[in-house]
Amino acid sequence: MNTIEIVHELEILPDSKRTKTIKTVLQKLYPKSRKVIERLLRRIEHPEIPEDVWEGFEEAEDGKLIPMRDEHFDKPPV
Repeated sequence: MNTIEIVHELEILPDSKRTKTIKTVLQKLYPKSRKVIERLLRRIEHPEIPEDVWEGFEEAEDGKLIPMRDEHFDKPPV
């Protein structure tokens, strides 16, 4: 099977199966890049979610959280 045939086969798959197939292939080819691949595919699967929301999710996943205290609500940091 050549590249053109592979691409054609991927194009005719339903979106959910295409995404799953591409995710599996990328993870096998680039196992050390799993987190990057998963984050990229999430964006592709949900284009309606704004980029800044994804950045917030990923910061939280990476443990980059800002501790909130009551005084932040009295005098919000600028």
